[in-house]
Parts: sequence; C-alpha cells; structure tokens
Amino acid sequence: MAVLHLLVRTVHVLGMVALLGGSAVTWYALRSGAPPSLPVRYEWLFWGTMGAMLVTGVGNLGALGAPGPGTRWGTVLTVKLAFVTAFVVGSALRTLVVLRLRERGAIATDALRRLYGATTLALLVVVLLAEVLAHG
Repeated sequence: MAVLHLLVRTVHVLGMVALLGGSAVTWYALRSGAPPSLPVRYEWLFWGTMGAMLVTGVGNLGALGAPGPGTRWGTVLTVKLAFVTAFVVGSALRTLVVLRLRERGAIATDALRRLYGATTLALLVVVLLAEVLAHG
C-alpha cells in the first residue's frame, strides 16, 4: 500500500509541475511571439492534468485521512481547496477566452498574456499552500 500512496503523491507533484511549468512557458512564449497553437495545446494539457490532480488529490486525502476542520492543517486545506475551486472556475473562463480568440485568429493578445501570467501566479499560490500542508 505504501508504494501506491507514493505513486499517487508522485503523480500529484508531477501534475503540478506540468501545470505550473506549462503556464509559465505559455506566458513567456506569448510574450516572445509564440505559435498560435500553443495556448490551445496548453489548455488540453491543463484540463487533462487537472483531472489527474483531482483524482490524486482525493487519493492523497484518502491516504492521510480527513483532517479536523478545527486543526491548523484542516484550516489550511480548506483555504487551499477554496482557492483551487476559484482557480478552476477562472481557468474555465480562460479556456473560453482562448477558444474565442482562436476563432477570430487573434491568439497572441495582451489580454491572453495577462491571463497566463495570472494563471502562473495563482498556481504559485497553490504550491505555497501545498508546501504549508506538507511541512507545516
């Protein structure tokens, strides 16, 4: 069972690497004249990886047990989950913007660069909250 829990945690961490790294690369590439297909490719990566993050996140909670809401760890987890929920809603809106801009043929806009910059910053916040959960 320990190997399974390690595998679940590893997939979760690698998923965050893909999300954060992909958003940072997309943001930077849009600033540097990226190919028009890059944001659409990242959106595919993003939503596939978010599915894996959901499954492995639930798996992590199952391995660790449900924290008491009155504990510091439970409070930080609640904040992280609320932030991630808002982030996912914002990401759905970002995806809609990418698809609309693609239809118009205007993929590398200032607004899109700002959206990917905000995505990168929001993911950094999630990493910081995860760090607090992992190490107190």
